[in-house]
Amino acid sequence: MKRKFISERGPKASSQDRQISNVLYTIDEALQMFIRAKTAEGVRPGTIKGYHEIFRYFRQWLDDDIMYIHEISADTIRNYINYLRTERTPYAEDPKRKRNGKRLSVYTINIRIRGLSTLFRFLFNEGIIPINPMKNISQVRDDAHEEVPGIPDKQIDAILASYDDRQFAQWRDKTLILLLLDTGLRINEALSLTADQVNFKELSITVLSQIAKNRKSREIPISREVAKRLRQLLDETQQYFGEDCKIFMNAFGEDFTADAFRRRLNRLKPKLNIPKLHPHMFRHTFARNYVLNGGDIFTLQRILDHADIKTTRKYVQMDSEHIREQHNKFSPLRNIIKRNGIRI
Repeated sequence: MKRKFISERGPKASSQDRQISNVLYTIDEALQMFIRAKTAEGVRPGTIKGYHEIFRYFRQWLDDDIMYIHEISADTIRNYINYLRTERTPYAEDPKRKRNGKRLSVYTINIRIRGLSTLFRFLFNEGIIPINPMKNISQVRDDAHEEVPGIPDKQIDAILASYDDRQFAQWRDKTLILLLLDTGLRINEALSLTADQVNFKELSITVLSQIAKNRKSREIPISREVAKRLRQLLDETQQYFGEDCKIFMNAFGEDFTADAFRRRLNRLKPKLNIPKLHPHMFRHTFARNYVLNGGDIFTLQRILDHADIKTTRKYVQMDSEHIREQHNKFSPLRNIIKRNGIRI
């Protein structure tokens, strides 16, 4: 049976008919249909994995209170959001974090809201549900804050000085950090590098489209010093693990993963008394220092592979020390004083 629905996008599409299914789908069946559709569209495996996580958390919260997907209402969604804001901890089983009163960040909550919005929009458009419960649901607002800060110069120096180049794992980690600071690569882009992606003569790296977040290949210059370390690391890994290996490998001949690198950085934090340290911070540090050293933001946008320059601007986070340095260097008052012969 066909029913005429008024589109959520407005009266323009009101003349279109949508086939509404008479079949009642369970929540799990609806989720499976969504995942199959997104997989068929060619959505990245990492994105699919993220959807699975978002829906798993939502499904756990629902428990057995609701069985069918059409029973989920806007009120259900709002109750879930309130739960995420006031009750859910990043690690519910960790009593220490619960005692400290730490909750999910607004950023994390909004990721889950976006995932649910994508799901219910798909189900509505496919005629699986008659009403989209996410239609009037907005993301959670938050006070303006620095999303991911760059690493202070003194901490960078301490991190690099802490590594022992005589140990393979530490030498590899240091090389990886230098690469990230030199190029602003995403951690997965860096760890996926193979020998044929590095042009040691022209001093450049090619990020393949199947790895890049925006599905576009790009070429990034690298410094001679980093190229030399990459060449040495590649020679050593190929000597032990064969020519088909990636540049960054662990001591067992397996791919060195982003999670493994995060764990190693976490072990480094208490040794250096650094409160926060994770791979993406090196990308932000590159962006900040690139601008401080005179680089233009439009070139930086291309290097970082940002579709929108607003995203690039967010990456350039200055701390108070850098702001003071830039003010002392570029304040127009100095020229005014000089022109007018004013003595201070």
